[in-house]
Amino acid sequence: MSTSQSIQSTQNTATTSFISTSDVEPGELKRYRNYWWKTGQMHSKARWEEATLPYELATEVPFDTYVERTDKYNIHGWWEWENGTIRVIELPTKFHERCIGAIVQEVVLATGGVRSTNVGLLYDGSTTMKTLRTGKEADASWLPVSKPRMNGGGCDESGTQPWPNLVVEVAYSQSEADVKNKVELYWLQGGRAHDAIAIKIEQPIAPATRPSVMTAWHYCINNRTAIGALNPTMYEFGTIDRNGNPTNLQPGQCIINIQLACLYHGVPANVLNPPPPPSPQLPPPNLFANLPNPIPIDMFHAQFAILNN
Repeated sequence: MSTSQSIQSTQNTATTSFISTSDVEPGELKRYRNYWWKTGQMHSKARWEEATLPYELATEVPFDTYVERTDKYNIHGWWEWENGTIRVIELPTKFHERCIGAIVQEVVLATGGVRSTNVGLLYDGSTTMKTLRTGKEADASWLPVSKPRMNGGGCDESGTQPWPNLVVEVAYSQSEADVKNKVELYWLQGGRAHDAIAIKIEQPIAPATRPSVMTAWHYCINNRTAIGALNPTMYEFGTIDRNGNPTNLQPGQCIINIQLACLYHGVPANVLNPPPPPSPQLPPPNLFANLPNPIPIDMFHAQFAILNN
């Protein structure tokens, strides 16, 4: 039997054992939902649309097992690991993915002029990043190529990998409070990310309809209140604002600006201001001339991607 046949046979056997009862009791419902952890597939009887997130999916799981399984099943951005517990924090939807894709494309277009140079950006996507007891994934993240390794407190088990400078978190099934807490209490803790964008796409009340209320918050660790609390700037980019008023968003009306000083925070000065070359006939390189400052992220394109789903 081929590997693919063997996998399919195993999945069919598991599915048959799960659908042997017609009435889903709470204990059975937990088994249906645990099927996602066991197989990487969402069972049709798990009723995930009724689940309250975050949902405890498994316990007493070593971090290495969590990483291995999320890679094997390509479960990135949906689960997180904390002190041995796996929780579902978001459910996969096209609204969620297309919003992320639109923002990634904006950053790529703005920084294409320094691609594959020492002032380029590395896209880490939803790579798992770990503290002592917690492993989380951003929906999108970027790290300057020239940001040096750390002596401790990094985003991996050795503590040497630098944290990304910009992260994006998008919530659709996840609550607004949860996504903002993740940004404020994890990504923007001291010595970690510098800027973050948190986005909440409100779920429509009627099924099979498109979202209309969409909100983004841009966090920068330099932007704080008088008492030192993070003070994000809010942007509304939906077809209806948070008060229920219709909007007609146009390109250029709702732009999140990422300052180069923030995006390249922690990069050595000799990279930002390269010394003169040996030959006086050669002008010093100025790769930053190929970058806009600030980097613009036009949320019109995120709205367009979400509405055309």
